[in-house]
Amino acid sequence: MLIDLYPTLCNTVPDDGAALFGVPVEGDYPYWFAIDVRAFPALLIPALADDLRPDISLRAVDALFSRICVIDTDAQKPHQGCYSLIRLKESDPAIVRLFLKILEEIFFAEITPKTNAEIAVRIQQVAALFSRIEDNTCDLIGLWGELTVIAHAHNIDAAVRCWSTRKTAKYDFVAEHFVLDVKTTTKPAPQHRFSLNQLRPSGAFDAYIASLCVIEVQSGQTVADLMEILAARISDHDLRSSFLIQCLAKGGCDLYRSELALQTYPDNATLALFRAEEIPVPRVHTNDPIDNIRFDVDLSGIAPLPDQDRASVLAFKPSA
Repeated sequence: MLIDLYPTLCNTVPDDGAALFGVPVEGDYPYWFAIDVRAFPALLIPALADDLRPDISLRAVDALFSRICVIDTDAQKPHQGCYSLIRLKESDPAIVRLFLKILEEIFFAEITPKTNAEIAVRIQQVAALFSRIEDNTCDLIGLWGELTVIAHAHNIDAAVRCWSTRKTAKYDFVAEHFVLDVKTTTKPAPQHRFSLNQLRPSGAFDAYIASLCVIEVQSGQTVADLMEILAARISDHDLRSSFLIQCLAKGGCDLYRSELALQTYPDNATLALFRAEEIPVPRVHTNDPIDNIRFDVDLSGIAPLPDQDRASVLAFKPSA
């Protein structure tokens, strides 16, 4: 929606330096979408002139409340009205696409915000996310592996609900009675790095490791491709919104910038699951003054879970 409108506006913005040039958003939403002369995008939400609230100004995002806006359009007369604006102070295409995707998920819901207080709550969600997005290159290969596990799940919604929100989490998926960590490598052999407590956790639950060997090919899928495909399969709006925001938080600016297209190696269908307890670990005695042990293991010689057990784990169902 907004992503499709943005390039159109950039191609038709007047040369006279209009403060805002925009179009109404089609459909059931009373919003306007506009850009300024620097191609910074803004979503305009109807507001009451007497609904006063302090503006919010952050590094990448501004929120301006109850402003009388004059919006140049393709028509002879500009459009005028009272709006609250959420504006991105960037024109980088990848950042803009991230921003617009987030706006669509947060503001294009069944219940639209009616007051500036309601708008502010949603804007804070956007601002909090952008404060976590890093400018440095993120580990897109790891995110690709996590999304591939979700794609193999019997129930996409159940898998997403179990997906850890932080990329630094000890386990990528936490279900009711088991945990699952995803290891993705570009090596031809399933050799991965582990921590000792990943494979020998303390607690009354099972631990599993998902292993993927991937290769870059023209016919593969990018992280953005996988994200869009999976999002389309999530029917619940709130869950889809949290899924996309989670992808953006983990993938950062590079999620849409990257053209890295991957597939599992060698047959584009390999996703092996292992019981963590069957993967060998270094022997450490209880009283040894050793901590934070990390080591590499080649899983080639270890038997993965049989298909039936693998399917049971990937169902992400609570135990009966």
